[in-house]
Amino acid sequence: MLPRSILRLSLAFSLSLAACDSTEDFVDDDAPLSSYDALFEGAPVGKDLPYEIKADGPAPLHHVDLLAVQSEVKSQGSRGVCSIFATVALMEHLYLKAGMDEPDFSEQYLQWSTKFELNVFRNTSGSNNTFNLDAIKRFGIPEEDAWPYEATPWKDADLEGCKDGSGENLPTLCYTNGEPPVEAREAEKFNLPTSRFISTRPSAIMDHIRVNGTAVAIGLDFFYQSWNHRKSTLPRNLDNWDQGIVLYPNDEDITESHKQRAGHAVVIVGWDNEMEVPKRDAEGNVVVDSEGNPVVEKGFWIIKNSWGTAGFGIENPHGAGYGFLSMEYVEEFGNARITDVPEIVEPEPEPGEGETFDSDPSLAIPDNVQAGVSDTIAVDSTGTVARISVDVDITHTFRGDLVVALRKGSTRIVLSDRKGGGQHDLKQVFVLDSEFDGVDKSGEWILEVADTAKVDIGTLNGWSLTIE
Repeated sequence: MLPRSILRLSLAFSLSLAACDSTEDFVDDDAPLSSYDALFEGAPVGKDLPYEIKADGPAPLHHVDLLAVQSEVKSQGSRGVCSIFATVALMEHLYLKAGMDEPDFSEQYLQWSTKFELNVFRNTSGSNNTFNLDAIKRFGIPEEDAWPYEATPWKDADLEGCKDGSGENLPTLCYTNGEPPVEAREAEKFNLPTSRFISTRPSAIMDHIRVNGTAVAIGLDFFYQSWNHRKSTLPRNLDNWDQGIVLYPNDEDITESHKQRAGHAVVIVGWDNEMEVPKRDAEGNVVVDSEGNPVVEKGFWIIKNSWGTAGFGIENPHGAGYGFLSMEYVEEFGNARITDVPEIVEPEPEPGEGETFDSDPSLAIPDNVQAGVSDTIAVDSTGTVARISVDVDITHTFRGDLVVALRKGSTRIVLSDRKGGGQHDLKQVFVLDSEFDGVDKSGEWILEVADTAKVDIGTLNGWSLTIE
């Protein structure tokens, strides 16, 4: 481990309960927070949720693959909109996974959409990942340049009633910095699939990341000393702040933090199960056992934060603005939200002279059998393929178990590879523009469906093949 030094520093301040931190001239270490109540509205107790994914074998000790598919770390400035930034960071990551080049979406627009289109959290700057993702699914948000983010909140000089830009029960436009310009309203909107909660237990989050290959948005009860926040009433450790290390809170930190309760949201992008960090007591001292040896906390998530790159995590080995967050902290005091990689739909070509061929086999899919089942459509048309659409109708109690592929001769294309987690059924049209380009239409087209994990079962009801 890197050497640690203890800086004992007590800061006195006043902050209204569950309010957002806001300053006139912000810097990246101002670390604005959000309303706890908003961040946890509608959220279940994370650790009580059932496991969604059934991964094979033990999790690796380290996982850093997702760091290669992250957008740049951003700063929310002095506005209490951390969940907006966590949601957009997750969205940009998912669009990178989908193949988009340098996605950059408008946090400013999402803040407005959540409050005005979804019509929630109108009396606070805060929101949460669940409602943010719902707004994106239903209405979509444009790219950043359609409505660039404003780092400071509106004040009375911008709109009467906004006061100093902080607090609850202000006019809703104070929290959104007005309404979107015409360019943003008319711009192309980007959406995400339906989101869902998963368990906050470490193995559940690891299994999701391993199987689905996507990050997790987290809402958290905030503990000031654990985060080494500048407004902690207890001593903080600036070495941990610089490295972005966040420990499980001690009892005194929980008590003190709940006197000025707030929340925060980040994105989990990996983990280090071997990382050990000495625990700290309420005085900021290293906790020792009966023999005088340091007591360590082991197991940390790698997180992407939204406090910029000049303060928190400035010395993190994964990049400025990243951090290490206690797995135990997330399990006990967090909620976890995920969604799937979006499908980037290319412009539809002009309608062709497509022929459709159907099959309704009603085949039971054997449970946890890698070979699965297959069904064949025999095509007797002549000519070559330009484009294929495959319409699949499968009922299943755990979509994330399924691998579905289309095969003709030696060419095999996977249509869905264990996507969707615990959602039921797979009823979807898959469009293949070039994968079978030039292949003879005639012959046997085979749909393969395999259930790759235990317990859940399903049926291949039917499928169709449209060839152009």
